[in-house]
Amino acid sequence: MFRDALCFFTRLPLGAPSATASFQGVVAWMPAVGLIVGLIMAGTLWLCATLLPTPLCGLSACLVWIAVTGGLHLDGVADCGDGLFVEALRERRLEIMQDSRLGAFGVIALFFVLALKSTALALLGSGFVQGAYGFWTLLAVCALAATLGRCAVFAAARLPSARPGGMGAAASAGISRRHERIALAVVLALCLVTPRGFRALLAALLVACCLLLVAKRRLGGVTGDVFGCLVEITECATLLACV
Repeated sequence: MFRDALCFFTRLPLGAPSATASFQGVVAWMPAVGLIVGLIMAGTLWLCATLLPTPLCGLSACLVWIAVTGGLHLDGVADCGDGLFVEALRERRLEIMQDSRLGAFGVIALFFVLALKSTALALLGSGFVQGAYGFWTLLAVCALAATLGRCAVFAAARLPSARPGGMGAAASAGISRRHERIALAVVLALCLVTPRGFRALLAALLVACCLLLVAKRRLGGVTGDVFGCLVEITECATLLACV
Protein backbone atom coordinates (compact mmCIF):
# COMPACT_ATOMS: atom_id res chain seq x y z
CA MET A 1 0.00 0.00 0.00
CA PHE A 2 2.86 2.39 0.76
CA ARG A 3 4.30 1.79 -2.71
CA ASP A 4 0.87 2.60 -4.19
CA ALA A 5 0.84 5.85 -2.20
CA LEU A 6 4.27 6.79 -3.55
CA CYS A 7 3.02 6.04 -7.07
CA PHE A 8 -0.07 8.20 -6.49
CA PHE A 9 1.57 11.21 -4.88
CA THR A 10 5.06 11.34 -6.42
CA ARG A 11 6.78 10.80 -9.75
CA LEU A 12 9.45 8.50 -8.36
CA PRO A 13 10.29 5.71 -10.84
CA LEU A 14 8.35 2.95 -9.09
CA GLY A 15 6.08 1.90 -11.93
CA ALA A 16 2.30 2.05 -11.94
CA PRO A 17 0.16 1.57 -8.82
CA SER A 18 -1.59 -1.74 -8.35
CA ALA A 19 -4.92 -2.29 -10.08
CA THR A 20 -6.79 -2.19 -6.76
CA ALA A 21 -5.21 1.07 -5.56
CA SER A 22 -7.52 4.02 -4.93
CA PHE A 23 -7.29 7.45 -3.33
CA GLN A 24 -9.34 6.24 -0.39
CA GLY A 25 -6.91 3.38 0.11
CA VAL A 26 -3.69 5.38 -0.03
CA VAL A 27 -4.64 8.72 1.56
CA ALA A 28 -3.67 7.47 5.04
CA TRP A 29 -0.08 7.10 3.78
CA MET A 30 0.25 10.76 2.76
CA PRO A 31 2.36 11.82 5.80
CA ALA A 32 4.77 8.94 5.15
CA VAL A 33 5.03 10.03 1.51
CA GLY A 34 5.72 13.56 2.75
CA LEU A 35 8.54 12.29 4.93
CA ILE A 36 10.18 10.60 1.93
CA VAL A 37 9.74 13.73 -0.20
CA GLY A 38 11.27 15.84 2.57
CA LEU A 39 14.32 13.59 2.87
CA ILE A 40 14.86 13.73 -0.90
CA MET A 41 14.53 17.51 -0.84
CA ALA A 42 17.05 17.86 1.99
CA GLY A 43 19.66 16.05 -0.08
CA THR A 44 18.74 18.12 -3.12
CA LEU A 45 18.98 21.39 -1.19
CA TRP A 46 22.36 20.39 0.25
CA LEU A 47 23.65 19.68 -3.27
CA CYS A 48 22.22 22.92 -4.69
CA ALA A 49 23.60 25.00 -1.81
CA THR A 50 27.03 23.45 -2.30
CA LEU A 51 27.19 23.97 -6.06
CA LEU A 52 25.03 27.00 -6.88
CA PRO A 53 24.69 30.68 -5.89
CA THR A 54 21.96 31.38 -3.36
CA PRO A 55 19.19 32.59 -5.75
CA LEU A 56 19.74 29.66 -8.11
CA CYS A 57 19.89 27.31 -5.14
CA GLY A 58 16.34 28.14 -4.06
CA LEU A 59 14.94 28.10 -7.58
CA SER A 60 16.63 24.81 -8.48
CA ALA A 61 15.51 23.10 -5.28
CA CYS A 62 11.95 24.31 -5.88
CA LEU A 63 11.99 22.92 -9.43
CA VAL A 64 13.21 19.55 -8.16
CA TRP A 65 10.45 19.60 -5.52
CA ILE A 66 7.93 20.08 -8.33
CA ALA A 67 9.53 17.28 -10.37
CA VAL A 68 9.46 14.83 -7.45
CA THR A 69 5.76 15.45 -6.78
CA GLY A 70 4.84 15.97 -10.43
CA GLY A 71 3.37 19.37 -9.54
CA LEU A 72 0.38 17.40 -8.27
CA HIS A 73 -0.68 19.92 -5.64
CA LEU A 74 0.04 23.05 -7.69
CA ASP A 75 -3.05 22.37 -9.77
CA GLY A 76 -5.05 22.77 -6.57
CA VAL A 77 -3.36 26.12 -5.87
CA ALA A 78 -4.35 27.43 -9.29
CA ASP A 79 -7.91 26.12 -9.12
CA CYS A 80 -8.44 27.47 -5.59
CA GLY A 81 -7.08 30.83 -6.69
CA ASP A 82 -9.57 30.97 -9.55
CA GLY A 83 -12.54 29.53 -7.66
CA LEU A 84 -12.30 30.91 -4.15
CA PHE A 85 -11.63 34.54 -5.02
CA VAL A 86 -14.20 35.05 -7.75
CA GLU A 87 -17.49 36.67 -6.81
CA ALA A 88 -20.02 34.01 -7.82
CA LEU A 89 -22.47 31.49 -6.42
CA ARG A 90 -21.19 28.25 -4.88
CA GLU A 91 -22.14 26.14 -7.90
CA ARG A 92 -20.34 28.51 -10.26
CA ARG A 93 -17.20 28.44 -8.10
CA LEU A 94 -17.14 24.66 -8.25
CA GLU A 95 -17.54 24.79 -12.04
CA ILE A 96 -14.63 27.22 -12.34
CA MET A 97 -12.43 24.96 -10.22
CA GLN A 98 -13.20 22.01 -12.52
CA ASP A 99 -12.34 24.06 -15.62
CA SER A 100 -8.90 23.17 -17.01
CA ARG A 101 -8.29 26.75 -18.13
CA LEU A 102 -6.15 29.00 -15.92
CA GLY A 103 -7.44 32.40 -14.85
CA ALA A 104 -5.75 35.52 -13.51
CA PHE A 105 -6.27 34.66 -9.84
CA GLY A 106 -4.87 31.19 -10.45
CA VAL A 107 -1.72 32.63 -12.04
CA ILE A 108 -1.25 35.04 -9.12
CA ALA A 109 -1.72 32.25 -6.57
CA LEU A 110 0.81 30.03 -8.35
CA PHE A 111 3.34 32.86 -8.61
CA PHE A 112 3.26 33.70 -4.91
CA VAL A 113 3.37 30.08 -3.73
CA LEU A 114 6.37 29.26 -5.93
CA ALA A 115 8.10 32.56 -5.14
CA LEU A 116 7.70 32.06 -1.39
CA LYS A 117 8.86 28.45 -1.52
CA SER A 118 11.89 29.34 -3.66
CA THR A 119 12.78 32.20 -1.31
CA ALA A 120 12.49 30.03 1.79
CA LEU A 121 14.66 27.31 0.24
CA ALA A 122 17.23 29.91 -0.85
CA LEU A 123 17.42 31.30 2.70
CA LEU A 124 17.76 27.81 4.12
CA GLY A 125 20.53 26.97 1.65
CA SER A 126 22.28 30.27 2.35
CA GLY A 127 22.19 29.60 6.07
CA PHE A 128 23.79 26.22 5.47
CA VAL A 129 26.60 27.72 3.36
CA GLN A 130 27.26 30.41 5.98
CA GLY A 131 27.38 27.85 8.78
CA ALA A 132 24.18 28.94 10.51
CA TYR A 133 22.52 25.59 9.73
CA GLY A 134 24.00 22.11 9.59
CA PHE A 135 22.91 19.31 7.28
CA TRP A 136 20.70 17.85 9.99
CA THR A 137 18.81 21.13 10.15
CA LEU A 138 18.18 20.98 6.40
CA LEU A 139 16.96 17.42 6.87
CA ALA A 140 14.64 18.29 9.76
CA VAL A 141 13.15 21.41 8.15
CA CYS A 142 12.45 19.78 4.78
CA ALA A 143 11.03 16.66 6.43
CA LEU A 144 8.79 18.75 8.70
CA ALA A 145 7.51 20.93 5.83
CA ALA A 146 6.65 18.04 3.52
CA THR A 147 5.15 15.89 6.28
CA LEU A 148 3.14 18.66 7.91
CA GLY A 149 1.76 19.72 4.52
CA ARG A 150 0.25 16.27 4.05
CA CYS A 151 -0.88 15.89 7.64
CA ALA A 152 -3.01 19.00 7.09
CA VAL A 153 -5.13 16.90 4.73
CA PHE A 154 -6.13 14.78 7.75
CA ALA A 155 -7.61 17.85 9.42
CA ALA A 156 -9.32 18.95 6.20
CA ALA A 157 -10.91 15.52 5.80
CA ARG A 158 -13.04 16.24 8.86
CA LEU A 159 -14.94 18.88 6.87
CA PRO A 160 -17.81 17.84 4.60
CA SER A 161 -17.10 17.23 0.93
CA ALA A 162 -18.20 20.06 -1.36
CA ARG A 163 -19.18 17.49 -3.99
CA PRO A 164 -21.12 14.29 -3.22
CA GLY A 165 -18.75 11.36 -3.56
CA GLY A 166 -15.76 13.68 -4.00
CA MET A 167 -12.26 13.43 -2.58
CA GLY A 168 -13.37 14.94 0.71
CA ALA A 169 -15.66 11.98 1.32
CA ALA A 170 -13.00 9.50 0.15
CA ALA A 171 -10.37 11.01 2.43
CA SER A 172 -12.70 10.94 5.41
CA ALA A 173 -13.44 7.26 4.79
CA GLY A 174 -9.76 6.38 4.33
CA ILE A 175 -8.40 8.07 7.47
CA SER A 176 -9.03 6.57 10.90
CA ARG A 177 -8.36 7.95 14.38
CA ARG A 178 -5.35 5.63 14.57
CA HIS A 179 -3.89 7.21 11.41
CA GLU A 180 -4.45 10.67 12.89
CA ARG A 181 -2.71 9.78 16.15
CA ILE A 182 0.31 8.34 14.34
CA ALA A 183 0.55 11.41 12.08
CA LEU A 184 0.33 13.74 15.10
CA ALA A 185 3.08 11.82 16.91
CA VAL A 186 5.37 12.04 13.87
CA VAL A 187 4.76 15.78 13.47
CA LEU A 188 5.43 16.50 17.14
CA ALA A 189 8.63 14.44 17.03
CA LEU A 190 9.80 16.40 13.97
CA CYS A 191 8.94 19.69 15.70
CA LEU A 192 11.11 18.67 18.67
CA VAL A 193 14.19 18.12 16.50
CA THR A 194 13.61 21.07 14.16
CA PRO A 195 14.82 24.60 15.07
CA ARG A 196 11.71 26.79 15.44
CA GLY A 197 9.67 23.65 14.83
CA PHE A 198 6.72 24.58 17.04
CA ARG A 199 6.63 28.10 15.63
CA ALA A 200 6.43 26.49 12.17
CA LEU A 201 3.60 24.26 13.42
CA LEU A 202 1.63 27.29 14.60
CA ALA A 203 2.22 29.11 11.30
CA ALA A 204 1.08 26.05 9.35
CA LEU A 205 -2.05 25.70 11.49
CA LEU A 206 -2.88 29.37 10.98
CA VAL A 207 -2.71 29.31 7.18
CA ALA A 208 -4.46 25.92 7.04
CA CYS A 209 -7.34 27.18 9.17
CA CYS A 210 -7.69 30.31 7.02
CA LEU A 211 -7.92 28.28 3.80
CA LEU A 212 -10.37 25.77 5.29
CA LEU A 213 -12.61 28.53 6.66
CA VAL A 214 -12.73 30.19 3.24
CA ALA A 215 -13.43 26.85 1.54
CA LYS A 216 -16.20 26.02 4.02
CA ARG A 217 -17.84 29.41 3.53
CA ARG A 218 -17.50 29.66 -0.24
CA LEU A 219 -17.72 26.03 -1.35
CA GLY A 220 -19.59 24.39 1.50
CA GLY A 221 -16.72 22.00 2.17
CA VAL A 222 -13.50 20.63 0.74
CA THR A 223 -12.49 19.29 -2.66
CA GLY A 224 -9.38 17.64 -4.08
CA ASP A 225 -8.20 21.08 -5.17
CA VAL A 226 -8.51 22.36 -1.61
CA PHE A 227 -6.40 19.43 -0.43
CA GLY A 228 -3.71 20.23 -3.00
CA CYS A 229 -3.67 23.93 -2.15
CA LEU A 230 -3.55 23.07 1.55
CA VAL A 231 -0.42 20.95 1.06
CA GLU A 232 1.41 23.71 -0.82
CA ILE A 233 0.60 26.66 1.44
CA THR A 234 1.31 24.62 4.58
CA GLU A 235 4.71 23.66 3.18
CA CYS A 236 5.44 27.32 2.42
CA ALA A 237 4.37 28.48 5.86
CA THR A 238 6.52 25.83 7.54
CA LEU A 239 9.62 26.64 5.52
CA LEU A 240 9.27 30.39 6.04
CA ALA A 241 8.69 30.03 9.78
CA CYS A 242 11.79 27.86 10.14
CA VAL A 243 14.13 30.28 8.35
